[in-house]
Amino acid sequence: MEVLTLVPNRLGFAPGQRGSIELWEDVLKPAGINLHWAPFETERLREILYRPGQQIEKAAEMMKAYRERLRLLGSVKDYDAVFVYREAALLGPAFFEKRIARRGPPIIYQLDDPLFVPYRSPSNGFWSYLKFFGKIAEICRIAKVVMVNSTQIRGYVEQFNQNIWQVPSVVDTRDYVYRPDLMERSNEEVSIGWSGSPTTVKNIEVIGGALQRLAKLVKHRVHLIGGTEFNLPGVNYTAQNWSAATEVADLQKMQVGMVPLPLNDWNKWKFYMKTAQYLALGIPTVATPLGSNPEVIQHGVTGFLADSEDEWVEYLKLLIEDSELRHRMSRAAAASAYQYTLAGNTEKIIDAFKAAVA
Repeated sequence: MEVLTLVPNRLGFAPGQRGSIELWEDVLKPAGINLHWAPFETERLREILYRPGQQIEKAAEMMKAYRERLRLLGSVKDYDAVFVYREAALLGPAFFEKRIARRGPPIIYQLDDPLFVPYRSPSNGFWSYLKFFGKIAEICRIAKVVMVNSTQIRGYVEQFNQNIWQVPSVVDTRDYVYRPDLMERSNEEVSIGWSGSPTTVKNIEVIGGALQRLAKLVKHRVHLIGGTEFNLPGVNYTAQNWSAATEVADLQKMQVGMVPLPLNDWNKWKFYMKTAQYLALGIPTVATPLGSNPEVIQHGVTGFLADSEDEWVEYLKLLIEDSELRHRMSRAAAASAYQYTLAGNTEKIIDAFKAAVA
């Protein structure tokens, strides 16, 4: 089975893409399903897209990417199926998806983010007006198979398509290895931590008050990954930029993970990959009960769901002070993470692709 694989980003850079279709190739290829990669963004567009300014160069690189997509349309009949991750093009309506559907090959569509919810990019506000958020419903309608990563997004897709396969974003267990010796170390202060990106740095402000109160109640360390400047007056923390090369080692520095989220329409739909990564490493997690978190975290077993500042303080303090509870939750978290691994979803991934040509 030969599959033209349309992805928005260059390979190896986008977390969502790396935690799904790029990782799936490891199990698809042995099953005789060969992916032929076609990223939308050019190398230069990847370098400048999320920088402020440079609008003329961004527009020029977008046009190069569109021309390459147009060229590909002439060869889609050479494939057994076309896989579309999120959208065939970063901007514009479902132009390419519709033309692919008309030319015959079935479309396997993966939707792992609520792209149907309007939002404004903090670094490219102007381009947000060209996103055509309504196109997601159109792509769902014309796809032969739709793959989703959360119950919430599945509920949205069910309005337009019934051939839905739910596969969570998966953790690469070659890298994410549970190390109980690291999680259960007791000769140093407990480290509570957060990991994100420059676009989600503000999420930590959701628990700014809780962290300030916690600092006065119990001795601990706070380590933040994804930036160097956080608006946390009164909180003594260390911080670093995120790096793919050191991601696992950086996460293993923490013994309690945090996933604070502001309440908005976008966050209600998301699958939180970071929660699954924490669990795979045996890191008990305290999280806002939004999106996939209430399903991924077993409250009181693998972590806690905190819906108020008081609850954040209560649960973090408990995990810092009670080493026996923290170690027990660590082991339970690692055991529960199998369902969010590639091995735990291999059969489902292969069957979803085969369903497109059945």
